[in-house]
Amino acid sequence: MNIMIAEDEMLERKAMRRFLEEQFPSHSVTAEAVNGRMAVELAAKHEPDIILMDIKMPGIDGMEAVERIQTFLPSVHFIMVTAYDSFDYARKSMKLGVKEYILKPGKKEETVEAVRRVMEDIKEERKQWKQEEHNLKRAKQLLLSYIIHDTPGTDGLLNELYPEMESGFFLVIEKEHHQTFVLTAEELNRWTSDDVIVNQEEGQQVIVCMISSSRLSLNEPARLEKRIQRERGGSFLIGTGKLSGKGGNLSRSYVEALVHLQKKKENEGSFENDTHNTLDKIREAVKEADIQKAMPYVLQLMEASEKNRKTEELYYSIKQILRDRRIDGPEEEPHRMKSDDDWFELIRSSCIKVRQYYRSLDKMQRTKAWIDENPAASLTLEDAAAHAGISASYFSQLFKTTMGENLTDYVTRKRLEKAVELLKKQTYSLKEISYMVGYRDPNYFSRVFKKHYSLSPKQYQNSILKK
Repeated sequence: MNIMIAEDEMLERKAMRRFLEEQFPSHSVTAEAVNGRMAVELAAKHEPDIILMDIKMPGIDGMEAVERIQTFLPSVHFIMVTAYDSFDYARKSMKLGVKEYILKPGKKEETVEAVRRVMEDIKEERKQWKQEEHNLKRAKQLLLSYIIHDTPGTDGLLNELYPEMESGFFLVIEKEHHQTFVLTAEELNRWTSDDVIVNQEEGQQVIVCMISSSRLSLNEPARLEKRIQRERGGSFLIGTGKLSGKGGNLSRSYVEALVHLQKKKENEGSFENDTHNTLDKIREAVKEADIQKAMPYVLQLMEASEKNRKTEELYYSIKQILRDRRIDGPEEEPHRMKSDDDWFELIRSSCIKVRQYYRSLDKMQRTKAWIDENPAASLTLEDAAAHAGISASYFSQLFKTTMGENLTDYVTRKRLEKAVELLKKQTYSLKEISYMVGYRDPNYFSRVFKKHYSLSPKQYQNSILKK
């Protein structure tokens, strides 16, 4: 760390420098000031981490020097040095955020300990800064993922990280012939004053999100594209999205950048561009619940000459995909969907519904496994639905669709299968088996068993013995 001494008495200043250099050999005393004005000038020049500041100096006193230095060097730590044991000075120092205060003539040990405490404070601050910086980087990467996948909650996270955002846009960069292309945020920061978030996807595609607190010009995406081409050279393609204003849709800019990139690839013969293929790609993406995959093709469809006819075909295809999964279809009829945003929202919401359907299936499988492992548990439709985390009516519909039978019939079958296993072991009484498979009334258990196997439990057990 760098230390500066501001002290008008030469002997005091030199003595202080000598024992600081002895006690802290790995740190540097980078400057000495003989008055307040020089202290301000040297602080601006050397940017020290710690300043030992005498309060009473000719011209600008120590207090005023501290105030001036804090305007351009807010992170510096001060240790105030004075010959006066004055409460008024101490109170002023505290108001300025000064934590250490040394009386002259100070003992060497007291000064060393004060400097050591300040150094520890600085180390702790820097540790916290690094952690905060790490957390901020993670939060920015999460935001980028939210924007790319058009995740609910994107606007809230964007406003939290960039409350003063006025505009932003996306670039997507890809190396030709599947070669690796690397571009860092630090490199881009040399070419722009705006904030940059970069995501490197598997070494081939680079996604760049630019966010600015000012209103950028509409040609800013093209300007940055040209700057990257000029600075980096080489054979790579850049797709640019349109500028998004405050409250605009950054996800749309990302999709536009992807489409722009794909059009460039198309011109080189590597991207197939026919409307039928586009529809297939959208349908496939919706079935996979992949918003990111779907959106570039939706934008491409919006720009197609056959848009009106093909969007209606797309509408009924999506409706059928949802119907096949027992999901409610779109409320709006196709002739009422006038804008491109209406179609974007249809695909986005459909992908979300399909994704929720798949998650429900996962929960359904977990609930089924729980029933299989606990056949004796008292289970109602509401209990099973709560275990799956969905409504009872939706659970009932989904269970019958996926299992081919309703919940009551399934539970009964699993209980009776368990009862057969226990009967074969010939270890337990019929009453014990009844309780073990969830029936508190042995007579009712016998009736249910006979209905399914045409034999009572006792008759079934006897038939096993005869074999």
